[in-house]
Amino acid sequence: MNHRQIIGTDTTQQVLDKTLSARHWLDVKDAEIPANTPEFVLRVSAHIPGQSPAVQDVFEPAFRRLLVMTKGAIGVQAFWGGSLHPEREGIEALQSGLTDLCPVYSAWDAELFPAAQILSLPFIFDSAELATAVSEKLYRPYFSQDVEKHGIYMGRMVATSEYNLFSRTPIRTLKDLENQRIACSNGVESDIFKALGAIPVGCSTPEAKKQFESEQVFAVSISDSAAQTVGLYKFAKYRTSANLVRVNLEYGLSHLFWEKLPSHLQIIFNQWLRSLAQAGAQIFYGLAGAKACSIFQDAGMEFIQLSQTEQQLWRERVKPVQEQLLLNLQSKGYPANQMMADVLASAKELQTWSANDLMQASITQPLTNIIPLTHQV
Repeated sequence: MNHRQIIGTDTTQQVLDKTLSARHWLDVKDAEIPANTPEFVLRVSAHIPGQSPAVQDVFEPAFRRLLVMTKGAIGVQAFWGGSLHPEREGIEALQSGLTDLCPVYSAWDAELFPAAQILSLPFIFDSAELATAVSEKLYRPYFSQDVEKHGIYMGRMVATSEYNLFSRTPIRTLKDLENQRIACSNGVESDIFKALGAIPVGCSTPEAKKQFESEQVFAVSISDSAAQTVGLYKFAKYRTSANLVRVNLEYGLSHLFWEKLPSHLQIIFNQWLRSLAQAGAQIFYGLAGAKACSIFQDAGMEFIQLSQTEQQLWRERVKPVQEQLLLNLQSKGYPANQMMADVLASAKELQTWSANDLMQASITQPLTNIIPLTHQV
């Protein structure tokens, strides 16, 4: 494991040291912001609350960076807390022109986004920033067709930190999970919990919180930062680290907005999106995650690490999930084995990079094949 990337046991100070580049990119001074009225306004919408660290520490500072990068040409109008459209209707909102950038999570619908499920397979990535870099690098050859067939583009892909299990009673062994209802993502994560003998309940984060609060589920599988954002720690007494899964939380982009931009602004806007992806992975899932863990511990939550024997047992139990996913993808016409090989090769290639290296690459060498950089007709 590369300890220059962010890991789940890092302290807040350790993550601060690892995210110098991302924090510098997000640190925009008032004096840097142009005073002119933006020619274009990007409407951003999401279900996350406006007080979330994702908004306060990533999106809002990044909107200021966009103004600086475009010399005031592109401004932002943001709608948080599901105020513009229901969380699962992002594709429709982008298609109609209601919004320009919003969640279209592959973790919400495995049928709509089959290829992206491969990114949630266990034990591939050491960090959110590594997983984000690999998913964006391989987007064009492997994941673009599932997105663009809906008439939308990919704004940015962001992988989460590892998901943990939050529960009212301790989860230390497989027996503790047996026949228990677990709120989790759809797709691969649901398959993982089935393989472990649990009953997966496919949920978005707000849905999972409601189900846990009303005791309809036994536990919630979620990232630390998201658990803190929705206040899950107020109800959960235990956090079990199984390091089984991380998911990709994509934001789709309206082709209507993209096509309005002149080519020179398309280039800059794409550069901004690539850095937004890395900053989101590092600052929300990394830094906010470390801060969340301190809040959990202050609230008296017990952190449970599986024993080595138990961890190996869980790993063995979930092995068939990968085999089954590859077979399913192959049957649907996807080059599953090549895709898997390329994901593993890219993860290996980038695993020696630090979080700061990955952020700097997004700034100075941004990918240019995620959305076309030529004006659309």
